[in-house]
Amino acid sequence: MKIYLAFDIGGTKLKYALISEQGQLLKRYSESTIVSSKSEFIKRFNQIVDKFETQISGIGVSVPGKVDFQTQKISFGGSLPFLDGISFNEILNTRLPVFVENDANAATLAEMWLGSLRDVNSGVMLVLGTAVGSGIMINKRLLYGVHQQAGEVSFVSYSKLDKEHMMGSQGSAVALIEDIARNAKLSELDDGRAVFKMINQGNSYAVNRFKIFCQNLASLIYNMQTILDVERFVIGGGISQQSIVVKGINQALCDLRQTSSFVSTTLEAPRVVSSRLYNDANLFGAISHFELRDVNNLSQNIEDN
Repeated sequence: MKIYLAFDIGGTKLKYALISEQGQLLKRYSESTIVSSKSEFIKRFNQIVDKFETQISGIGVSVPGKVDFQTQKISFGGSLPFLDGISFNEILNTRLPVFVENDANAATLAEMWLGSLRDVNSGVMLVLGTAVGSGIMINKRLLYGVHQQAGEVSFVSYSKLDKEHMMGSQGSAVALIEDIARNAKLSELDDGRAVFKMINQGNSYAVNRFKIFCQNLASLIYNMQTILDVERFVIGGGISQQSIVVKGINQALCDLRQTSSFVSTTLEAPRVVSSRLYNDANLFGAISHFELRDVNNLSQNIEDN
């Protein structure tokens, strides 16, 4: 049985896991991401690889920022700017195959391999977190785009090109939780459990803020569907574990479509469902290329564009 080492690099946490070729998560680890220096970050990364090298057949890395499919080099590091220009094939002291993928694309690949996109031909993954990440699957192939920026829906504009008028802000799960927590004067602004308890209990401010959040995402889904015409939208990120999230987005999408009989009778509505892998999606997606064997298809997809 082949075993792979998967990494999910976040601005706060570095998660890594041993995952089998059948998609079994054998062991999960988590530690604080080193943000103090590039050299210390690379040193720690190599220490982890050294620890597992004799047990594994390959390494997968999910990262924030844009990843060049052909060179595997990272551009823009999101919350980790020192990742800009890094190639893990060059910085890791190993001869094992290494594959690097953008975090939203990794989550999409995971759902294609083991999750809610496995049994459909075309679909979209929306990852709700600090902003809104997205991956697009068309005819069982991940869409990268000419500049490898397809699915950057956080930049979708609501009339102006500033942060407050972009989907990354309007659809931010982190902002939703912090806003409600601040209004309720909670001691911890990231207490999602307490926030969703308030929503479920009918707190008026929390319910209204959540409704607006769902309406913003329903609008995004409606607009993406008019262009892509896919079978399914998958809602991911930690917030997707709350069943009320998918239920709320579906209701908002239904309400939006009913405001126009022309739209509701002309355009088919996509199915909106929850992720099956939740916060582990990036880990599975990081090593999914070794099992999906889709590298040639994905490379051809870039050349076609």
